Amino acid sequence: MEFTRKSTNIAKGIAICLMFANHLYTFKDRLLHGNSYIPIIPFFDTESYIGSFGKICISMFLFLSGYGMFLGYIRSQRNVLSYSINKLKDFYVTYWFYFLIFIPIGIIFFKHVTFWQSSEIRYSSEPLVFLANFLGLSSTYNSEWWFVHIFVTTTIVVFPIYAKLAQRNIILLCLLSLSLFLLCLKLNINRYDDIFGFTFWQISFALGIVCAQLKFFSSHLIQDFDKHGWILIFPGLIFCFIFRLRFGGTFSDFLIVPFFIYFTVRAVSILNLSTVFSYLGKYSFQLWLIHTFFCYYYFQDIIYFPKWSPFIFAFLTGMSICSVLGIEYLRSFLQFEQLMTACTEKAKKLWLHLKFTRRQ
Repeated sequence: MEFTRKSTNIAKGIAICLMFANHLYTFKDRLLHGNSYIPIIPFFDTESYIGSFGKICISMFLFLSGYGMFLGYIRSQRNVLSYSINKLKDFYVTYWFYFLIFIPIGIIFFKHVTFWQSSEIRYSSEPLVFLANFLGLSSTYNSEWWFVHIFVTTTIVVFPIYAKLAQRNIILLCLLSLSLFLLCLKLNINRYDDIFGFTFWQISFALGIVCAQLKFFSSHLIQDFDKHGWILIFPGLIFCFIFRLRFGGTFSDFLIVPFFIYFTVRAVSILNLSTVFSYLGKYSFQLWLIHTFFCYYYFQDIIYFPKWSPFIFAFLTGMSICSVLGIEYLRSFLQFEQLMTACTEKAKKLWLHLKFTRRQ
């Protein structure tokens, strides 16, 4: 199978749908009084199993990030640190634009929203709290934004090292990544909030780099899988589902993620749903940023109003994608990227001027 940009978007679309399921059906303690869902199968909560499995989306996104960034770096023929900084800049530009839309809404209109099982106000207007969240150092405004500091650390610290190792000694890369992962487990590091939480998640990112370097998706193994078509694809998906639910969850995700991505992309193609998932995947970053404002913080009553679980899922997806399209139009209209670039250049010139003045 040729793993193209469209294939990557399909995989991201699948991952974002799994994330939606995880956040809608798994955390019942986050639902306000009166909000619930009716299972698609009466008297059997299939959704909770799908939602629990959906947490594999984190490893999927990290794998795809490592895979895509490594290939992009090779094609760019740029200095690896320069490439990483550019990727980080692109990440922050999008993050900040959505932050500056949704967080002021919370501070102004949703002052009553508290942390779960707490009376503490979530949307504090204190400057230090605002700045920490703005930089991604804290995720108190949106608990699902804990991934920001993981991605930032992985991009600016982990990627330059792993990219060079992948080109020179891929075995050393694997040993280093596995050692960090095992050290994280040994020291019982909090993989969500700790500054060293990236040591847990980096193994999926590293595997993406390794698979890109070894051309995993065009290997003889995958070519053999391709020959069997749906006969192997759907049993493979069932195996991944059972394996994750029975053996370790997030601790073992990196073992099955490359195969799960292959099986799902092929299954989507067989079912003629590639266009739908590719479209969702194109906006996966933005959908991740905003969807919990709808299903948790601002409009939970509206999202869960349909009651039946498929309608709830469709409602969240529809509201999220429509909002993203509107915001992206606004972003294009305001030329936000150009504005940020201009501000950055002015800041550089000011810093150089101050530096020169001090020397004199």
